[in-house]
Amino acid sequence: MSTIAQRIIARLHPSRFGEESYRTALQRLVERGIGGFCIMDGTLEQVAETIGQLRHWADRPLLFAIDAETGLRMRIEDAAEFPHAYALGLQPPSVTEEVSSAIARSLRGLGIAWNFAPVADIHSNDRNPIIGIRSFGSDPVRVVEHVRAWIAGHRREGVASCVKHFPGHGDASVDSHVEVPIIAAPLEQLVERELVPFFAAIKEGVPSVMVGHLSVPALDATGEIASLSQAVVEGFLRERFGYDGVIVTDALDMQPIRQRLSSGEAVVRALASGADVALLPADATEAIAAAESAFERGELSHDEHRRAVARIERIAAGFAEHVAIEVSQSELAQVALRAARGAVRIAGDRRVLPLSQYAHVAAFAVVGPDDPLDAPTEFFHYLAQLYGGNMDVGFVSGEIADSDVADHVEAVRDAECIIVAVFDRPRAYRQPIEHTTERLTAALERLAEGKRRVLIVAGSPSRSLEFPAEVVLWTFSNSSPSCAAAALALVEREEW
Repeated sequence: MSTIAQRIIARLHPSRFGEESYRTALQRLVERGIGGFCIMDGTLEQVAETIGQLRHWADRPLLFAIDAETGLRMRIEDAAEFPHAYALGLQPPSVTEEVSSAIARSLRGLGIAWNFAPVADIHSNDRNPIIGIRSFGSDPVRVVEHVRAWIAGHRREGVASCVKHFPGHGDASVDSHVEVPIIAAPLEQLVERELVPFFAAIKEGVPSVMVGHLSVPALDATGEIASLSQAVVEGFLRERFGYDGVIVTDALDMQPIRQRLSSGEAVVRALASGADVALLPADATEAIAAAESAFERGELSHDEHRRAVARIERIAAGFAEHVAIEVSQSELAQVALRAARGAVRIAGDRRVLPLSQYAHVAAFAVVGPDDPLDAPTEFFHYLAQLYGGNMDVGFVSGEIADSDVADHVEAVRDAECIIVAVFDRPRAYRQPIEHTTERLTAALERLAEGKRRVLIVAGSPSRSLEFPAEVVLWTFSNSSPSCAAAALALVEREEW
């Protein structure tokens, strides 16, 4: 006997599984009939242990999912990481298929059946704060080719892929984690651009589609958020596109939903709109209770519920056909590095490289006040391993103090070459930072005076820096393998 709770996916934090109160809460969700869990954090060991225990508690199959656009490292700290989609989109689709297959294999090794990737949005707005390099590119044809390749790679490993964020998040100018973007494009433009990759993915047999928290008046004149809109989900995606796979909402604990609706209201509205799965309500227990009440009152269709459960079970059945396997993280890392190196682009005076011609170099990462330092730190680490000379490193920001500039200038006085790197990618709940300020520009000029100059744009190609460099290197990703690829490009005597 299926229950409406099967259509709810809750957050799962394996890093907290050692807490008795947290384990008790999870066990109660399993007892209430929760459909599955989306993994948010932890180590490989913690994830494997948590999944095993949850399956032991359940008297039915549980569906485990994750958002792993760039591999498990997005959520699991000791797993392999891969380049962002934009870096893959610059290369033949076969590279994307190889990366997709490797990522799916790593998921299958842990028992994770469903990946909320790839991003099928077109990078059509350079000011978009949340898509950017998560997209395969700005050309719809290119995006289609790589979306198809991603679907094929996951299908090969028996892991369900999920194109997102229908009906297209690429032209947004605000972060949908914070407020609802309005996509004001007319229907003709949506059909010719934003919707093209989604239609292609459906024709390719993609197992699931995620609907975004977007307002698209051309599809729903009321302005209703697409993920809660019957006109978008049922009327357009299901009926006009003829899609019969799993439709899942974007995370229902995102701010635009939480500000408007309780967890119970959000889930009921999502399921009533035609979604098969309500993803990550803020309070899963409240959501289950509200959905059960609405189901009993007849507010949610029993016939549609049976169809939704059948669609969800197709994902689980496809995964069950592929047995779990041992996965080598080092082999995955090799695939990731090949893909990252293939994306590197260099322009300018090639005679400035390689760095081996200099006895002393200096490398500075430009960071904002709240920027994580993991990517620049990894880049410095890789560069230090590969470059055999004397190297100084440091961090600079748009608000750098005069005293810090003076200290840096003195420290790098003898350096023959200066490398300035910008590590910038879309991050939820955070607007992009304008790194260039008069203070920073002046500081970099003082640091680089009399030296050869290299600029590294490790992330969004549209987020550059006012730094007149002789050589510019783009990686189109700030992932770990892309940082390694940048370091290799600086030290190797290779024609790029």
